[in-house]
Amino acid sequence: SVEKPTYVRFLVSNSAAGSVIGKGGSTITDFQSQSGARIQLSRNNEFFPGTTDRIIMVSGAINEILRAVELVLSKLLSEVIA
Repeated sequence: SVEKPTYVRFLVSNSAAGSVIGKGGSTITDFQSQSGARIQLSRNNEFFPGTTDRIIMVSGAINEILRAVELVLSKLLSEVIA
């Protein structure tokens, strides 16, 4: 039985989105290769309706998504503490 792809979406501020993307997309590319999941962000001026937050969508197998979300959240946490 082939596992169906799973999707997780969550909202982040515009500045947080920038730290997840990284310079020239380096951070997001690194997170995708480490996790095996696909990580997509809404464009710079595309916000979740009624907010000024951007959407991060993570897709893949459950274990890939869990790893990617862990990487993203730890990056965001390090930005808050720094």
